[in-house]
Amino acid sequence: MQRDSRRRFLAQASALTGSVLAAPYLRPLYAQPASLRTVSLSDDMFAALGPDANALVVNSRDGIVLVDGGSADWSQALLRVAEERFAAKPINTLFNTHWHPEHTGANLTVGERGGQIVAHENTKLWLGTEIWVRWSDKRYPPLPQAAWPTRTFYDSGNMQVGEHAVDYGYMLNAHTDGDIWVFFPRENVLVTGGPVSNAGWPVIDWWTGGWIGGMLDGFDALLEVANEETRIVPSRGPIMSLADLRSQHEMYLTIFDRIHEMLRNALETEEVLAAKPTAEYDATWGDPEQFVTLAFQSMWGHLRDAYDTRMRNIA
Repeated sequence: MQRDSRRRFLAQASALTGSVLAAPYLRPLYAQPASLRTVSLSDDMFAALGPDANALVVNSRDGIVLVDGGSADWSQALLRVAEERFAAKPINTLFNTHWHPEHTGANLTVGERGGQIVAHENTKLWLGTEIWVRWSDKRYPPLPQAAWPTRTFYDSGNMQVGEHAVDYGYMLNAHTDGDIWVFFPRENVLVTGGPVSNAGWPVIDWWTGGWIGGMLDGFDALLEVANEETRIVPSRGPIMSLADLRSQHEMYLTIFDRIHEMLRNALETEEVLAAKPTAEYDATWGDPEQFVTLAFQSMWGHLRDAYDTRMRNIA
């Protein structure tokens, strides 16, 4: 199924009726902490595979570049490793691929030290307000102003940090409404942010703008950036290849089609879970209950939005 099929879903959704979203799904965003590992990608670049998220560290003549900064539990360890590897250089730039705390734990330290923080405008808005995530029933206080992004954008762009060119782009309504990818063309390294996990199912945070169709569009965008030699740093888990990314993309297309059909047939969340739309993948990716629940709820969210838009247009 191609992107136009997902567009057809939005058109069809406004004509559907059915049950409302299931009750909040009470589970943390990611697994419990483990240990921090590093993987060298070049003399000037390494990936930090953290307990609940990954980060990228890049050395430049103007200072260190970070793509994500880990959670508050291990961000200081990440900064220490970066400074030890790269002669105690200051952090010049920190990219936030989205707002989740597993990725923004270094913001306050970097901001207080005068480093610039780059993110999508929606990520800055989320970090500056209290967030109650309905599906997890968790509350996240706003970060101090010093931890807010200082350079924001809405679509895509590029910048130069020392000798490194950096490209970045927006993935609209992927696993949040502020997801970005970050690409270093000289090293051919792509950081995917939240839509791609290589250690269990990703989170589709529909309460802050994500949905499974947008996640698939995010994969489309990533596949346009990557090539056969690209090293891909997912939000969690080991480094990936283009073949790995394509394989996941096909898997999620298959799952999307199955859940979409269940939505068209007005199934309840419990019925969707019982139908096991991810069955052949579960041995590799683990318990699918949270992923399937959030994917299905995210479709209902877009049904609601499409219906509301249609009613406004009729009025």
